[in-house]
Amino acid sequence: MRNILRSLILISAVYLVSGCSKNNAIPAVTYVCPANRFVTEQFTVSSASVLYTQSVDYQGKNQNLFLDIYSPSLDTLSRRPLIIYCHGGSFTSGARNNAWPVKFCQSFAKRGYVTASIDYRLGVGANGDEDVMSAQIRAVQDAKAAVRFFKQTAVEQGNPYRVDTAQIYIAGEASGALIALQMGYLNSSDQFSEVGSTDLLSSLNGIEGVTTLTYSSHIKGVISLSGAILDLNWLTNINMPLIMVHGTNDTTIPYRSGIASPYTQTPVYGSYLIDSVATSRKLNSAFHAFAGAGATPYISSTKYADSTINYVSQELVGLIDCQRLGLH
Repeated sequence: MRNILRSLILISAVYLVSGCSKNNAIPAVTYVCPANRFVTEQFTVSSASVLYTQSVDYQGKNQNLFLDIYSPSLDTLSRRPLIIYCHGGSFTSGARNNAWPVKFCQSFAKRGYVTASIDYRLGVGANGDEDVMSAQIRAVQDAKAAVRFFKQTAVEQGNPYRVDTAQIYIAGEASGALIALQMGYLNSSDQFSEVGSTDLLSSLNGIEGVTTLTYSSHIKGVISLSGAILDLNWLTNINMPLIMVHGTNDTTIPYRSGIASPYTQTPVYGSYLIDSVATSRKLNSAFHAFAGAGATPYISSTKYADSTINYVSQELVGLIDCQRLGLH
């Protein structure tokens, strides 16, 4: 266990997070954010549900996809960083309004972020791991559509949600973290060919999916809670910061490596190995391991929930470019 001190922000308190943390030198911006902004809860929160896209599910049916936006009330900034959150549930269950996604999103909105918990297409066919991989691809496409939605509204509708579209982060827990990691580090069909058929990817309209929008789905960074990645070789982008937490005794999404349900044969690589590779390749990463904890402990434990939110908020604030937000 060790404390993590962020000298770039004007705070006097340092959170003590149970377990063991590791920081791989996420670079800090030089502009100092206002005292406690993005670190402590200081706003009330307003929320709204919005239709952000329509897509075809695994059964060929059209599906409306919504997101719940949480914003800091009475905030005078014209632009705020955005966190898009993907719930867990093995690509077959879960919802954007589950208790943990709501808690996470509200907590960060209270700290001054705009957050959005999203629907994505659920459901897995009967053809084994290929259909599981298809479900994961569809989910990533939907998360990318959410990014494009915010960029479109910023340009075409006068930025009604007041987001800084250059500072969009993707977050999620369990299978939602698989979505986040794939979104951050899978950039080409050549990379995908190392884990699956490019014909499968093409049949699903590629990494980006079907879109009529010209806006990029590029994000600023990844927040992975109890996540895993399909291929460690994807970890090459030194400009994609990564923040992770994981329980060392997680048997659902392996802490090291193994099979994560609903996959039955395809291995995934958990946070421990992701961190090891990130360290060796000098990626911008921060990792906190909950020693002895099982799967997603923050969902059922207030102690782990608070520790997770505090850890992520302390690491994330070091990535925020406050000068872009007009804080002079």
